Amino acid sequence: MAIAPNLPGPSNAYMIYVPVIVFAVVSPLLCGLRLWSRFRKGGRLGADDYVILAALAFSLASSGVMIASCQYGFGQHIANLRPENKIETLMYFYMCQITYKTSINLTKCSILLLYIRLFGNVRWIKWVCWFLVVSVGMYCVASVVATIFQCDPVPRAFNKAIAGVCINNATFWYANAGFNIATDVIILLIPMPLVWQLQIPRIQKAALMVVFALGGFVVITSCLRMTTINIAATSPDSTFDISSTMWTMIEMNVAIVCACLPMVRPLLVKLFPSLMPKSSSNARKYGGASGGTGGASGFGSKGYMSSHSQDREGEWAGRPEAKENVIHLSSIRKGDQSSEEYILHDAKSIPEPQEKGPRGIQKTMQYTVAYE
Repeated sequence: MAIAPNLPGPSNAYMIYVPVIVFAVVSPLLCGLRLWSRFRKGGRLGADDYVILAALAFSLASSGVMIASCQYGFGQHIANLRPENKIETLMYFYMCQITYKTSINLTKCSILLLYIRLFGNVRWIKWVCWFLVVSVGMYCVASVVATIFQCDPVPRAFNKAIAGVCINNATFWYANAGFNIATDVIILLIPMPLVWQLQIPRIQKAALMVVFALGGFVVITSCLRMTTINIAATSPDSTFDISSTMWTMIEMNVAIVCACLPMVRPLLVKLFPSLMPKSSSNARKYGGASGGTGGASGFGSKGYMSSHSQDREGEWAGRPEAKENVIHLSSIRKGDQSSEEYILHDAKSIPEPQEKGPRGIQKTMQYTVAYE
């Protein structure tokens, strides 16, 4: 059935078409590279991979419904739209609100599940990540339900000619943006303490931190989107003032891209070998052989972390056989109010304690990161 033409006039539909077309290529490409990183040497997909694929599916659904919305007049002045087209374009916009919230929260869960896969043997990271997975999942369900039933009756959400009541969208959208920014910042910071303690050259440490810090781009886009929410929620020309929707499309896809980048590290290794070393030889070179109180390492009471990888390329991609990074954490309590922690290379390099502190107790725990 042909769409009846609206009255002629200016259109901002390009603000939707440009990010939709760009990310229709970029987001699937990065997800494909992520899967390639898993499969290139016989690896298996993990829960984080399946969840990011689900996020991509909802992102593409969002793009599809917004393209359909533009076909009916989204981007044009609302006064120029035929009554039936106005209902259709707002109905598709209503559907996009649902798919957007689902996609953005699935992406957060995928990143958290990736952290659990990489750092799951570090207890505090494991528990923090699982707590956030549950919290984000519950929020996703609650926000989607609230979006679906934002009006009573439901069709009033896209047809204001129907009598009824609706929630305050401005407040709801601000609350959603605040939750997104807060959780993005927390997710961004989770791996930083471990990366910071890695005993590798500074430039390589910085490169690794940048890989994990790419989520900062999501925070930036979320903040930019937040500045446009009031316009979208209060404008009488809601189909023309669509900058908020543009940032919605960008935010959702940037999140997917940033979630996939750490998993395409093998490609980064090939492109930037000096920044992303293939082997752990540098880690062994810079790691030192000190233990005990760590004085000989030059790190003193701050402690340090380094790892000896049995994976010759040091990749995060899956393997047919489990490969392990064995990290030993020694905790020496010096008194009732303080402790020091050191992470050593491997079991063979753990020295016997040279001297004991006031309470003279040393415990060694082994953390194993398995590549499945």
